[in-house]
Amino acid sequence: MNRSEKRLEIKKLDEQLKEYENDLIMLEESYKVIKLDYESIVKDVYEPTKTYDMTPLKIYGNDIYEGAEEHRKKIVVGIRKNLKDTEKFMSELLVAKKNIQKAIQECEGKKKAFEAELDISVL
Repeated sequence: MNRSEKRLEIKKLDEQLKEYENDLIMLEESYKVIKLDYESIVKDVYEPTKTYDMTPLKIYGNDIYEGAEEHRKKIVVGIRKNLKDTEKFMSELLVAKKNIQKAIQECEGKKKAFEAELDISVL
């Protein structure tokens, strides 16, 4: 590979690095937003719904109370499932982030190797 081809490869690697870094920033920002929303849902929706006391409805009869309690339990199960799905997605984002970081390291290694070859060929 001649010097101009090595320079061209370095330029391509620089462009690839920039793309990887932009992807990494996007993943990090997305993760932060999703995590904040997740924590808000747990704190403001899931926990209060899970612990909500339906016993005051007993004054209207056991049927009303049991129906409301059953409905609350279904809501809690639905929210829990969605929270689990969100946790899985957040985990997948972290894996993608690690993969991009690994790709960045590989690109930087290739770039340094080409730069070293260029430096050596100058001598």
